[in-house]
Amino acid sequence: MSPLKIALVGGTGRVGRHVALEAARRGHLLRPLPRAEFDVFDAAALARGLQGQDVLVSAYGAPAEVAPLLVRATASMLQAVRTAGVARIVTVGGAGGLAVAPGRRLADTADFPAELLPKVKAHEEVVALLAASGLDWTCLAPAARIAPGERSGRYRCAVGALVSDAQGRSGISYADFACALVDELEARRYPRQLVGIGD
Repeated sequence: MSPLKIALVGGTGRVGRHVALEAARRGHLLRPLPRAEFDVFDAAALARGLQGQDVLVSAYGAPAEVAPLLVRATASMLQAVRTAGVARIVTVGGAGGLAVAPGRRLADTADFPAELLPKVKAHEEVVALLAASGLDWTCLAPAARIAPGERSGRYRCAVGALVSDAQGRSGISYADFACALVDELEARRYPRQLVGIGD
């Protein structure tokens, strides 16, 4: 396939760095949008950075204590995508809002950390913004535990649900999550869906 022109917000974070490495490994053309040059809350500035790009990838993250910033940032990015005429946005979500059983999220389980609930709420609001945007979007959410590790290139996907093994463990390496994200950029298997990713 022809190289994709990928704009990346959050490229210096743990997920973003691995996405950048994976995209470069496959020969795609990466345009980082560093916060020093492109304020994520300035839609006009972001739109200038997005000119000529095929897709915006957002690995933007906010600590739990300022989780609403994630929603504000996403609204700004959606406006910028529209202004720049970019065809697609792919975002990194959170595991807390993924289903572990019908009608039950990971965040509803007894041992889910209460201090992370603001982030769960913010990620759910982000998905609602994406769904209402009318744009071509995908939100990929990593497993309950994402950590450094080898790139195996193997992972599983579940629409709207947490991926776990037979013992209930849910994990993935940053490298394999990045592999899944770039695979989705190339294959477009999950348009307008929230998808859990795990090993």
